[in-house]
Amino acid sequence: MTKAHFYWFAPTNGDGEFLGLAKPQREPSLDYLIEVAQATEEAGFEGILVPTGIPYLDSWIVGSAIVQNTKRIKPLVAFRPGFIAPTVAAKLSATLDQFAKGRLLVNVVTGGSQKELGQDGDFTGHEERYERTGEFLDVIKKSWTGETFSHKGQFFETKDAQLVPGLYQQGRIPVYFGGSSDSAKEIAAQYADVFLQWGEPVAQVKEQLEDVKARTAKYKRTLEFGVRLHVVVRDTEQEAWKAAYHIISQIDEDVREKMNNVFEETDSVAQKRMTEIAQQGERFDKYSWTGIGKIRKGAGTALVGTPEQIEEALQDYIDAGVTHFVLSGFPHVEEALRFGKDVLPRFEKITV
Repeated sequence: MTKAHFYWFAPTNGDGEFLGLAKPQREPSLDYLIEVAQATEEAGFEGILVPTGIPYLDSWIVGSAIVQNTKRIKPLVAFRPGFIAPTVAAKLSATLDQFAKGRLLVNVVTGGSQKELGQDGDFTGHEERYERTGEFLDVIKKSWTGETFSHKGQFFETKDAQLVPGLYQQGRIPVYFGGSSDSAKEIAAQYADVFLQWGEPVAQVKEQLEDVKARTAKYKRTLEFGVRLHVVVRDTEQEAWKAAYHIISQIDEDVREKMNNVFEETDSVAQKRMTEIAQQGERFDKYSWTGIGKIRKGAGTALVGTPEQIEEALQDYIDAGVTHFVLSGFPHVEEALRFGKDVLPRFEKITV
């Protein structure tokens, strides 16, 4: 049997029971993000994703705060590979890994919006970004070994580099990586430990999974697969769908217009796939819903239903080959505890 790994989400751009407000109901203060992390740990999740990007607080600093205020959960720290040298990223990750006593995971995010990346001074095109990501991962993994090495490539150069002090973990930190373009999947095949997808229909997830698996075989590697989505779980189906529509019932029109522009400007293949799914209808598979994608970029789909129905939907992904789930709910404190009580115990029977 296969073990399923469950992670929650740190809402570092604000939180609340509604999406699409001009101002979040709960600001992403240090105290609140610690509360989310501690609720995540109490609920029984294995880890928590700390996102990266323009709307979010710095992921390394938030990850450090989480490490200092929890005992067990693993921060999955997302960061962009184009803004700092891989040897500097190696030092950052090694420092946090030491503080976390080996709990650190990293999510390398190439980025899918040239407009957003341009706000940080990065005007690199889609294909070149992935070429840079591949070279970045090559260098950072060499650095994590602790060996002295030199590198001269298209994007990065270093001479007699060595990571001191080294990692707490042995030899490497697990790398989570996503993307639906051929370039992204080829990078994942070479360097990732877990390939992440957004919550597309199970058949489409399985199709991409098999594609990446075939690519990975060329490099004599294996990796695991994950899905990022939202969850709305209630005691009855009627209550669950009422709660789902409640989340998007207060959308500010200026925010809606801004998000429409974001969807139009992206060069992310994965984002375009999300948009196409939403255009095909609000519901798909057994209990999946596209409503959140109307007002949130990135992961835009949710599983909606009773604990039994959510279990069934997650099991369908597991049967397709998915073993990692990065989940979220609104608000994140209450929904983490609810999921931990009503759904997580149902997967204790799934062991290695």
